[in-house]
Amino acid sequence: MSLFARNVSILWVLMLFLSSANNVMAVTTVDQLLIEATNSLDGNLDLTISCNNIDPAHHLLRPGTYHEWIYSGDIPSSKPPFLCSFQWQGASHLFNMYDPRQDFDCEECHWYIKQSGPCRWYSGTTRTYRCSKWN
Repeated sequence: MSLFARNVSILWVLMLFLSSANNVMAVTTVDQLLIEATNSLDGNLDLTISCNNIDPAHHLLRPGTYHEWIYSGDIPSSKPPFLCSFQWQGASHLFNMYDPRQDFDCEECHWYIKQSGPCRWYSGTTRTYRCSKWN
């Protein structure tokens, strides 16, 4: 391999390494963020939510009730505060209720938790629900 080709290869490896390191250590800062989760499960089921990165408590939500968190500060990509577990009879799932790459338009994120996945209410000009799949 020529000296030029070797130097170009080393440069590419270095660029890939720095790019992946940047993604791992990415941090977003928010002034104030409201996350609300409503139990919208069919079948009159109770829902337990736990978001251990922000709140050590387990929140039991009866049908139609909600819990909200108000958060400000850093949101590191390596430990997202709203990566939460959702449990109800016969099921257990994970979902990140705030990802700055896709929820950048959200200062108040209203989530409706359903068996098929969480649905976020968009109150802007579209006024619609957008549902996601469980992680």
